Amino acid sequence: MRFNPDKCMFGVEGGKFLDYMLTHRGIEANPKKCRAITEMRSPENVKEIQKLISRLTTLSRFLPKLVEKTKSIIQLLRKATKFNWMVECEEIFLHLKASLVAPSVIQKSDTQRSIIIYLAVLEEAVSATLVQEVEKEEQLVYFISGFLHVVEVSYQMIEKVAITLLVTARRMRIYFQNHHIIVKTDYPIMKILAKHDLVGRMIRRVVELYEFQIQYQPRGVIKSLALADFTTKLSP
Repeated sequence: MRFNPDKCMFGVEGGKFLDYMLTHRGIEANPKKCRAITEMRSPENVKEIQKLISRLTTLSRFLPKLVEKTKSIIQLLRKATKFNWMVECEEIFLHLKASLVAPSVIQKSDTQRSIIIYLAVLEEAVSATLVQEVEKEEQLVYFISGFLHVVEVSYQMIEKVAITLLVTARRMRIYFQNHHIIVKTDYPIMKILAKHDLVGRMIRRVVELYEFQIQYQPRGVIKSLALADFTTKLSP
């Protein structure tokens, strides 16, 4: 094995790695990618919205509930929708810009500690946050979000919760395989998933989730300022 000296760095306190900034604080968003959005003008056509969404996607792990927040903007990409950059879209755009001035700092996960997951489910969008508790403070590890499919929008809440957890498990598979997972929610998902009379699609989701070591606990109080924007509470 040989190392190329031009591509190696030793004894440094931080730097860019895989397009992220590694510092003593943790993993930070690339300032160049943040500026590409903060210095961007308001989109005037579909092509510019596509560019905006593409840039936001590269920073999605630093932005809570990204899909939920950008729903009104994403709808403008539909062919049947006439382009109309409304006041609501502009407010969302400005809010995202403000968020990227000082984006959240995420931490490298410690395999010796459990991963705690908070879930948020709305009518059409689902979100999850992965954190680890260090010295009684919850440190951010990852934000994920996504849209429900058209048929899933009409599902009962418990199915949406299961879908949210399943989407999280699929995207964060390496975390689920290497950590003990604690899902904090006030929804009685554990009791429902443990029923023996589940049928159809719910059985398939339960079987897939049984692969992982998952523990369910009441949501309680969120112990991190970084999660102040992740406040939707699931109520049974």
